[in-house]
Amino acid sequence: MNVLYAKVTSKGQVTLPAELRRELDISAGSMIAFRSDGDHVTVESATSIEATRAKLERASKRNGTWGKTIDDIHGPWRDAAVERYARS
Repeated sequence: MNVLYAKVTSKGQVTLPAELRRELDISAGSMIAFRSDGDHVTVESATSIEATRAKLERASKRNGTWGKTIDDIHGPWRDAAVERYARS
């Protein structure tokens, strides 16, 4: 983990270093979250529900599971396992 520095302006604004923006996939309009714990502040990407859903949809479409139920995906495997167990 790198330590990156930024200066706070008189208005309390901070420019996030480019390396951090790339690492966290933060661009103009992105939301970020600040968490404080004593004298420490953590900055993290605050992904919206819509962005998370879109990311899951893209991944599901890529791996062929989008629109399928759990039974569609695991049913054949589960049925075979139950049958093997019943025979033993």
